[in-house]
Amino acid sequence: MATDDFISNLPDEVLARIISGLPAIEAIRTTILSKRLKDVWRNVFRLDFDPKGVKKLSPRKQAVPAPNQRRSTVPVIQFGSNVCHDDGDDFDDTDKREEIARVVKNIDNVLLSHERNLISCRIVHLSNSYRNGDLEKWIKYLTSEKEVQELAFLCDDYQHEFHPKSLFGLGLNLPSGIFSCRTLQSLEFTNYDIRFHRPFHHCHNLKTLKLYHCDISTETLEAIVSSCGFMEHLSVCSSTSSLKQVRIFSQTVKTVELESLDLEGIYLSTQSLGALVLHSMKFPAKSMVIHAPNLRVFTATRKPITKNPYNFTRPSKQTKIAEILEYCTHLLTPVNYKANDPMEDPNLFKNLRELTIDLDLNDRREMLILCIVLQRCLSLHQLEINIKESRSEIEEATRNYSSVNNRLPYPETKLWEQRELCDCITFTLRHVSIKGFNGKDGEMEFPRHLITKCAKLERLEIWCNHDWSSEGGKATLGLLSLPRSSIDVSILLKPPPNLLVVLEDGSQP
Repeated sequence: MATDDFISNLPDEVLARIISGLPAIEAIRTTILSKRLKDVWRNVFRLDFDPKGVKKLSPRKQAVPAPNQRRSTVPVIQFGSNVCHDDGDDFDDTDKREEIARVVKNIDNVLLSHERNLISCRIVHLSNSYRNGDLEKWIKYLTSEKEVQELAFLCDDYQHEFHPKSLFGLGLNLPSGIFSCRTLQSLEFTNYDIRFHRPFHHCHNLKTLKLYHCDISTETLEAIVSSCGFMEHLSVCSSTSSLKQVRIFSQTVKTVELESLDLEGIYLSTQSLGALVLHSMKFPAKSMVIHAPNLRVFTATRKPITKNPYNFTRPSKQTKIAEILEYCTHLLTPVNYKANDPMEDPNLFKNLRELTIDLDLNDRREMLILCIVLQRCLSLHQLEINIKESRSEIEEATRNYSSVNNRLPYPETKLWEQRELCDCITFTLRHVSIKGFNGKDGEMEFPRHLITKCAKLERLEIWCNHDWSSEGGKATLGLLSLPRSSIDVSILLKPPPNLLVVLEDGSQP
């Protein structure tokens, strides 16, 4: 029984949108699948020139254009060891640099054969593409002829070895204002030496800038942000030692993401800042000054999100999240700090709605800091805590807690019971997630307090650690029997895989 060809019956616009998700080379290869797809790739919305996302064709499965197919229909595309090209010959060269070089050679052909404007374009290239002027040529063509909205460039020469200075002298010395296209909204650079801010002059439409593994100085970064008068999102990951400080004084920046940076200080002053993300950072906490009265999202963790070549990303060399929170809540006054704005609100977390942090719930000092932070949060809706052991077992055994205990007029296990109720726990907190849970006595107090006191809580998730013990499991299961302050709360316990917990009556949960 004949069946309808559903794919062939789709409109060109829908087919182009589907193929847009493929790497550029794979999108062009779809022309050999059917006559219906012959020219669809010319109208895709996105082009990604990255050979890593391309599946190599085996010699038996290589597709050769039909004899009656016009040679000008598809650009000549060469890639990797087994490629599809107009002569039908096989190449046996698996060197990654050669693969990138072959794709780069065909970028001009593909761009010229493409027929519509682009939403985004990503190009992976080698350093010689910059020295030969190809990078500048691509940028000018994409911004003027294709009216591209999002651009991303990656220089693959540094992919496995990152140097404090550019090995090939690859400074981003492009013409002044080359990015001042009226349609360009997002720029991403990976593995570049950005020495000058001139290319970013008059970038009034640029809203997003992402710099990964780039060599950039404090002054250059500050000048770039100042040149982009309407920038809303800034991401800086794993810069070299040239970046001593991050200084942002802007009234438009809404999101700042900093990851794996070794800094001397962070200075942010912006009324518009709504989200601040810090991952795997190393800097003196006392040298962090933030004026962001409208901050809604704050994330501070010690786990890098992207692969990083610096060894300071090891937890022992990173700034502790508890120290960052101390200064954010003004528990400790920054040294030699004079507020630029006399109306500055010292409570950074007053309007916070989402908080994600790494803390050791077994550490008395960090638990006290959490208490203070929650007291500062007047509108908190979502809280995520990743439990990280702040000390080794030897340090824990030899540490003197007498000074901490003397300050508490009650046993440390009663900390949450004796503290004054926070407004956010009483009125606003809706979702809480605790990860790395072991069921120890110190950890149990906080979720117990939430269950019995958080009147608006809707969901409590507890993700148990891989070394969760049977004793910890039994204690954690006891949370389910506690009286609940919120009638709408659902408690979700997520034990590690392959963990068997046997209850006192011999049953299994």
